Amino acid sequence: MTEDLSYKSEGAWLSNEPQQLFCQFTSHKDSSRKDLICMRNFHWRPPDDPIPQGSQLMTRQEALEKWNSLKAMGWKKCAGPLRQGTL
Repeated sequence: MTEDLSYKSEGAWLSNEPQQLFCQFTSHKDSSRKDLICMRNFHWRPPDDPIPQGSQLMTRQEALEKWNSLKAMGWKKCAGPLRQGTL
């Protein structure tokens, strides 16, 4: 388990800068179940806008496992590429 994974309104972000990939983990807002997490994937090559690559709903436990797996593969926690609130 890690305490790095928290779900505020902007979500928690991981990046793989060499591949220009980002993952955002946020609480699923359209669900009555509080334990669902939405993982959204983006490709981002500045100065272009991030390009969505897909999304996936998962339980909080699955999200934590995915987060830890990505970090073990070298992904780094980051602030995310989106600062204008476009998503």
